[in-house]
Amino acid sequence: MSIEGMVLAGAGAMLFIASVSGRLDRLYLTEPLVAAALGVLLSLLFLDGALDLETPLVLTFLELTLALVLFTDASRINLTRLRDGYSWPLRMLVIGMPVVIVLGMVVSGALLGFSMGFALLLAVVLAPTDAALAGPVLESESVPDRVRQTINVESGLNDGLAVPALLLALALVESEGGATAGETTLLFISQLGIGVLGGVALGWLGAKLIDSGTEAGWMSHLHQKIAAAALALGGYALVQLLGGSGFVAVFIAGAFLSHLVRPKCEYLYEFAETEGHSLVTLAFLFVGAGPIAMLFREGLPSWEVFVVAGLSLAVLRPISIAVSLLGQRLNWRTVFFLGWFGPRGLATVVFVLLAIEELSEIPDLIVTTVAVVVAFSILAHGLSAVPMSRWLGSATESMEEEMPEMGEAYPHQMKGGVSP
Repeated sequence: MSIEGMVLAGAGAMLFIASVSGRLDRLYLTEPLVAAALGVLLSLLFLDGALDLETPLVLTFLELTLALVLFTDASRINLTRLRDGYSWPLRMLVIGMPVVIVLGMVVSGALLGFSMGFALLLAVVLAPTDAALAGPVLESESVPDRVRQTINVESGLNDGLAVPALLLALALVESEGGATAGETTLLFISQLGIGVLGGVALGWLGAKLIDSGTEAGWMSHLHQKIAAAALALGGYALVQLLGGSGFVAVFIAGAFLSHLVRPKCEYLYEFAETEGHSLVTLAFLFVGAGPIAMLFREGLPSWEVFVVAGLSLAVLRPISIAVSLLGQRLNWRTVFFLGWFGPRGLATVVFVLLAIEELSEIPDLIVTTVAVVVAFSILAHGLSAVPMSRWLGSATESMEEEMPEMGEAYPHQMKGGVSP
């Protein structure tokens, strides 16, 4: 498809989604679900094959979109309250995510026959969650505020925190391919170290720039938003050129910037809910036209792939989240709800594309498994967001006020512009 054709398809899909957006909740649909479905339809009707996401233009778009998502998601988190006010998501990140990675590595190795490196790589790729697929949950007043905030904070942090694990998995695969331990260790440390240092520097310089420009009257509210987006994109590119991880850098930069200038961070939230929202929706259109459409064209994969996908979505994450929340006195419905709403989306797709880009060879089975997991997640989490929210809401109506679910939620910017 030509560039003009891609622009036409993307603009047409966005126009259609905008036109029906007010009706989607009533139909139990989400915007990413509709966008992915349109992508599949466009691919089957107008393309000779599935859209190649490794095309430089498409890959760059997806990487920059994820960089902006990481930057704005990290900016939502109040670091001073993370330990006290966000104890549930902190436990889910510190305990739950490592557990789900270990379980995923075991399942991938046992069912798909991968080496330790590739098993770890697939487990890490499938670990981050995407709250864009569960937007109705974050917007539902039926769900207790503290539960919504838990999903919001966890999904905002786990994709960024998964990047170091991804770098480690890539280093392990390369060591299995013949690279020396010293070479892989040096590569891992340099990518992570340059990313961390670059992120701190970007966050500090960005805060100084925006603070100084605003106080001097040189920077309007609109241009604060433009400056923040430019900082994220430019910082990602710079750190990548220096040999570091641009994703680590923008994630740290977003958290550091918002920590330093939090009273003036409305422009970051506004960007996430307008331009950022549009970019993510368009990204799901490409995902539908690419790996998901590939499943329709190439036929069903092996039964082992479906088992791994089902376990990843419906068993491994719920178990890991339940383990992480032991001792918190939560109702079993709440624990199941938090475990179920771990949809896989943009970060999962971009991570596997990065693996393809970094490694000389990657098993096709990994790409197929990722496509099946993302397709199932878009469908299952998109369709279940509204009814599951109502189910939990009806269950919490009878809860006593002293139940943990009914406790106070710290003020925190929600995706979708909703605040508790």
